[in-house]
Amino acid sequence: MDTEATVTPADDAHAPVWQDILAREVAADPRGKAGVAERLRVCRSYVSPVMSPGSSAYAAVPRRFILRVLDLASDIDCPAQGGKRPRADCHKANEPAPTHNPMAMRLWRECHACPNKPAAAQPKED
Repeated sequence: MDTEATVTPADDAHAPVWQDILAREVAADPRGKAGVAERLRVCRSYVSPVMSPGSSAYAAVPRRFILRVLDLASDIDCPAQGGKRPRADCHKANEPAPTHNPMAMRLWRECHACPNKPAAAQPKED
């Protein structure tokens, strides 16, 4: 886990909100924790301890993870698809271009130029 910017659930103002959102999303996803972990762009083994109040992972959760969970519950007006879409879908703009599918490529281009596009993750320097 990222220890640079961590929060303890007791100190975080969003604690009840993000935990409720995560539990609701896991319950609603047909694949459970694995499906939600994929949408959050983390591994399943990361989600399980974060959801367990007795684990050490629960004691210090990275703010970046909490923001990803909060994005699952926030909708934006998507100019590319015309309507409300989960904010978490915007990360697709940072993925490689889908050159195998013309329809997906059109959507990727529109997402790539969208003002809602999240910043790409910077590689860590050693």
